Amino acid sequence: MWINLTDVNGDHITLNFTHVVSFNPYGTGTHIVTATPGLTFFVKETSEEIQKKVGITTS
Repeated sequence: MWINLTDVNGDHITLNFTHVVSFNPYGTGTHIVTATPGLTFFVKETSEEIQKKVGITTS
């Protein structure tokens, strides 16, 4: 599944979950997503919330 992220400038970046190297908490209510091309994003959703939005179910 692909996720579409928007940076602070309004540019869109599309990533597949297979590109995500780590998804770690940072501060209050924020997470750091690190992707293989050296891209790092701050997101407010948890990995479970993102997966639910894009239709990935975990058992």
